[in-house]
Amino acid sequence: MPGAFDPRAESLSGLDPICHVSSGLRYRTYPGEDIYTQYWDSEENFGKRFNGRRGEIHKILYQHALSLGIEIRLGQKVTDYFEDESSAGVVSNGERITGDVVLAADGVRSKARTTALGFEDKPKSSGYAVYRAWMMSDDLAKIPLTAELVVNEDTHTGWLGPHIHFLAASIKNGKEFSWDDRDVEESWSTPGDRADALNVLKGWDPAVHAIVLATPPEKLVDWKLVYRDPLPTWLSPKHRIALVGDAAHPFLPTSIQGASQAMEDGATIAVCLQLSGKEQAPLVLKAYQRIRYDRVRAAQKTGEMTRDKWHKTDFAKLKENPETVKLKREIWLLNHDAETHAYTVYEEIIEALEAEHD
Repeated sequence: MPGAFDPRAESLSGLDPICHVSSGLRYRTYPGEDIYTQYWDSEENFGKRFNGRRGEIHKILYQHALSLGIEIRLGQKVTDYFEDESSAGVVSNGERITGDVVLAADGVRSKARTTALGFEDKPKSSGYAVYRAWMMSDDLAKIPLTAELVVNEDTHTGWLGPHIHFLAASIKNGKEFSWDDRDVEESWSTPGDRADALNVLKGWDPAVHAIVLATPPEKLVDWKLVYRDPLPTWLSPKHRIALVGDAAHPFLPTSIQGASQAMEDGATIAVCLQLSGKEQAPLVLKAYQRIRYDRVRAAQKTGEMTRDKWHKTDFAKLKENPETVKLKREIWLLNHDAETHAYTVYEEIIEALEAEHD
């Protein structure tokens, strides 16, 4: 459905009040010295930014989907995927559900990935982990070291150190606060330990320690991390099951592209299905992968480069050229309309795929 996700839609109007609004990201060295402030591009150039608490954003998108008449089943446990020459489906809560295609957006621990690849894709240890927390900012507002981060406005601050970075942000005019340290490639979570987090951050800015100490223990999550090589394909053998989002291409948070690229996947598939219809479902999903694959891989690399740049900073050279720490915000990445692009290249892609088949 072209244009189904339009931030101007009345059912999506609730996104603005819950999202982070700041002019940029302020960088500091791990002891607390200001390095550089990267100001964001104007939204008039590249469109609206939505950065907030995932659960709240998901709720608004869920309600938007319902307003479009889309059936959503919650509390489902998918235990199997299947396909034949004319259909595909899932086994969910013991029920066998069949359709023309299956779009498997089942995350970094995707079960559908095994179906697509024909073998279990074992993750590799990354050597990285991350602590994450989300909390109200009342206590931080009372602490002199942290008050500037949460009083009267949203802020975004990053501390950089050897093999570690610490990001902190406030939203809703400073009323809520989140932070994470180190980095994530693919993860699963358990309750975190403040003492361990403080030990990891030994010698860091006292403001960072104050943030960790003010974090309620129940709000701290410890993410253990693994890595996956880029998948050779996102499609099942009969091309009726397609991986989408993190199931196909996990992103580093340092790319700031995981959610955006997943939504680009969805927009691309919608256009492909609209133009060719369910009668050509396998060809449609091949076109989706062909349109998206190289762009996604290039976007993934931006996160890898940023992580390495932040974690291997030469602070002596940094003072000479502080701009080297900034996130890559390249035009090819930001100035891209996935829906329009899919309409533009679809016929060319289909012709190429059919020629390969012949």
